[in-house]
Amino acid sequence: MIKKTQKIYYDEPYRSSLEATVVDIKDNGIILDKTIAYPEGGGQEADRGVLIVDNKEIEFYDAKKGLGRTIYLDDFPTIAVDNPIMHYIKEEDLSNFEIGKKVIVKIDTIRRAKLSISHSAVHIALMGVEKYFPKMEDKIYGAKIKEDSARLDFRTTYKFSQDDIAKIQEYANSVIEKNSNIEVFSHPKEPEALYWKLDWYKCPCGGTHIDNTKYIKSIRVKRKNLGKNGQRISVGFEVDNLFKDRFYE
Repeated sequence: MIKKTQKIYYDEPYRSSLEATVVDIKDNGIILDKTIAYPEGGGQEADRGVLIVDNKEIEFYDAKKGLGRTIYLDDFPTIAVDNPIMHYIKEEDLSNFEIGKKVIVKIDTIRRAKLSISHSAVHIALMGVEKYFPKMEDKIYGAKIKEDSARLDFRTTYKFSQDDIAKIQEYANSVIEKNSNIEVFSHPKEPEALYWKLDWYKCPCGGTHIDNTKYIKSIRVKRKNLGKNGQRISVGFEVDNLFKDRFYE
């Protein structure tokens, strides 16, 4: 039987701590009944933080999804839902945990804020790509979202020129200047199948995000050739603040 983890980070994206119960332990991964720690997925790096047990702080350095239930929707990519989520700790810390134990999950909110900004910034840059090169999104085969930058890899023979990149960057910055709201919402048939939407652009995405473009000051876009059949778009950004006041316990 799958021991799934309730994904509170979708319902309360600015929550910084949460009490949960240990339901399983796999190798050095602690599985909880619920969590606010976003696991690695969709190219986005995982949250980090601590598990507080018996008033002792134990660092978790990574979070990953386990096997879940695969769903197939006509208008959405195939995904697995109802996953267990492993919070990885050092082997020497395992003795502090047992099934049924109550723990407090506390995430690094600065890291979460940076990853959320980074993930939204790469979507905004992709809006520029799609504006000038329609259907290029369908050619994405790789992504990486880190705290300070993000990238998308495209399988295409087209080579982006410096003028192309300048137009994409200019459009991306025109979008963020509007201080527009960003929507994240579920597919009507599956709450874990999520969409990201800004203005005319909508795409499937289960990452963490900001809810308004005002948190990004500017976006920088670069290109890199990946052989004759590949192109990379890299996105950097500057921020005005990391919305520390939005997080709560």
